[in-house]
Amino acid sequence: MASLDLDWIRTIVVTGGAGFIGSHIVDDLLAHCPKARIRVLDAFTYAADMSYLDAAFRTGRVTLQEGDVGNLDLVTEMLKDADLVVHAAGESHVERAFSVPERFTLANALGTQVLVEAMGRRRVPLMIHVSSAEVYGAGNGQPVGELAPLLPDNPLAASKAAAEMLIAGLRRSFDLDIRVLRPVNIVGTRQNTEKLLPRFLELAAVGRPLPVHGDGRQTRGFVTMADFCSALRAVVARGAENATYNVAGDDFLDILSVARLVLETVQEPVSGVSFAAGRPGNASRPPLDTRALKALGWQAKGTLRRELPMLAAWYGARMPAGLRRQVRQVPDLAPQRVQAVTQAAGSGLFRSLERH
Repeated sequence: MASLDLDWIRTIVVTGGAGFIGSHIVDDLLAHCPKARIRVLDAFTYAADMSYLDAAFRTGRVTLQEGDVGNLDLVTEMLKDADLVVHAAGESHVERAFSVPERFTLANALGTQVLVEAMGRRRVPLMIHVSSAEVYGAGNGQPVGELAPLLPDNPLAASKAAAEMLIAGLRRSFDLDIRVLRPVNIVGTRQNTEKLLPRFLELAAVGRPLPVHGDGRQTRGFVTMADFCSALRAVVARGAENATYNVAGDDFLDILSVARLVLETVQEPVSGVSFAAGRPGNASRPPLDTRALKALGWQAKGTLRRELPMLAAWYGARMPAGLRRQVRQVPDLAPQRVQAVTQAAGSGLFRSLERH
């Protein structure tokens, strides 16, 4: 199947469009697909926010449907006459995955399976699936290419890898074109404060120490939201059928270095760093080989250091001065260990499936 001309796309469906990544995708596609109307599907879990779509709604080109991507009838209706589907819905926080792994399996793996089936029913020309570089696991420190084995080492990564396997097993059956993006940590506004950068920025803004797990030497890759969105457009317009693309910027840092950058940016009040026991699945991540994406003409333009002043202002503005003073005076909580939760097969999982 051919790639799509952004100027002529008429109907786009974005799942998870009221969340961090999804809402930015909506804004970006509105700006670069002038004839397109966008349908947003979002289950409005804790990480979604209607206000993220305020500017998009004002264009008059966006409609919203609240619902679960695992609802086959609803998704099939949403995909009617769609030219492009961008699948950004799902659970994304590693620490939560240890507590409620079944929710991640349902949302990330089975939800994707349902979406692919609906896409096959509607004969949608193209889908972009937002996966994660977490699927590679810890690696060996060398750059990882798209043909590397998937070796997930936590429940989130496993659910994302499972989604990719379901796509691989279904797209040929339905004769579909589904292109996969595997981004590293995406840097931008609207991210839930459970994630590394928003948590560091908000704690620094109120003078609280930044919690670093272990020795802080765990490495992570980063890519700005603008660069991620430009990568998505490049894959839509010039990508290969059913291809997979790593998405990473030039930033590859350990957590302690990220904390230092935040403290340099948010200088008042001084907060410092506190070290805590490590958590499950908190291994280093390998750098990504992005030659396949660069062959499409894509190049990362942003960096974490350049983005931080804007991010600090955005996240800092969410907390009024009075509230900052109150939060600063709250005593530190006793550290809590994150424990993996093992659930017997057939208990909560199948009751959840019945609700779907």
